[in-house]
Amino acid sequence: MFRMLGGGTLLLLASITKPATAFLTSHDDIIPSTNSNYLPSILKMAEKNTNIDNDNNNMNNEVGYSSLSMLVMNTQIPVAAWYPIVKDDEESNINTKKEEHTKQETCYSHRISIKRIGELLAQWNFIPEFASKSYELQSNIPIKIVDNNELPSANGPVVLFAHGYLGSRFDLAHICEALAQDGFTCLSAEYPESLAASYERKEGLDRTVITNQLVEELTTWGMTNPTSFGIVGHSLGTGTALSAGDDSWARVCIAGFPRNFNNGLAPTVKSALYISSMNDGAVSPQRFGGVDAIPKEYTLLSEEAIPYNNKILPSKSMLLIDRPDGPNHISFLTDGVNNAMIDLLSPLLPIAKGLSIPVLDFDKYQLSRDSDATAQIVIPLVRQYLKEQMI
Repeated sequence: MFRMLGGGTLLLLASITKPATAFLTSHDDIIPSTNSNYLPSILKMAEKNTNIDNDNNNMNNEVGYSSLSMLVMNTQIPVAAWYPIVKDDEESNINTKKEEHTKQETCYSHRISIKRIGELLAQWNFIPEFASKSYELQSNIPIKIVDNNELPSANGPVVLFAHGYLGSRFDLAHICEALAQDGFTCLSAEYPESLAASYERKEGLDRTVITNQLVEELTTWGMTNPTSFGIVGHSLGTGTALSAGDDSWARVCIAGFPRNFNNGLAPTVKSALYISSMNDGAVSPQRFGGVDAIPKEYTLLSEEAIPYNNKILPSKSMLLIDRPDGPNHISFLTDGVNNAMIDLLSPLLPIAKGLSIPVLDFDKYQLSRDSDATAQIVIPLVRQYLKEQMI
């Protein structure tokens, strides 16, 4: 489609507007089950999750953030790390003189590369390297930045994060921050498909290699005794979440749908939480049969009964949000990442529509601006699920 447009102006337009689909992936390989198991709501949401019980969620830990890196195939891979800072850690392991951040200050250095977007979406190799824009994103809670290429604790639960196609390691930063408050160490690597383009892609350097090395690197960073593992993926990252680790891993798949592979055989995972929306224009559950296509081993949760107190979630659960104003594909990402996309793409959206360049859910998000509202649904559910599965 892009090759049909031609011309320098339209080339730049396509290169910029296509990030509207940066977090959108086609899942044509999904083979939905014809079996379903719709169970009535078993849990209750209080006050629409705006007042979460602090004791139940262990929101007592301060959160540290470090920008780490690891060498994989002679390439430095950036890794964002969030972790709890307990009193002993702060006194003995962390140089508090290097703390720099409060809630009102910037925290995460985010970059959108037009060159990388053009390369991945249209195989264009002639966009200059300087065609990019950088942003300083605010954290959602007070963060202590620690300039140290190591982790403060030797043990504890570890959750990896896998961004989507042309996503970034900060896409789910708001979830990482919340989990770090609960005692989890959260690591988000930049994959070769990232729009940040922090390194050159090369043959053999793929998601599997990077994810495996990320686990191995924990020892190098001083975390010698992880107590449990989990992984959270968005969009394309849900495939990473399903394939990483072993049966002991807890998995959360956001903006995905329970899928079958290998001639209809489902992945052999013992625990997985899916969070999807019928308003998702990229991975629409309607394409695969909606509620009726959810495999029978998954318990369907109700949005009106988001669990967080005195209930145990089934190990295989799915929240399918079904309302006209439900989250779209990029509503699940943190607000700062989406605001950067809006800043870059909004001026070109009318032109893109006029040229029939598909922007999918970016146009929805420009109107809905519902990252924060979506987080009120997603974060409590993810927190409870991973605590029950991992702690």
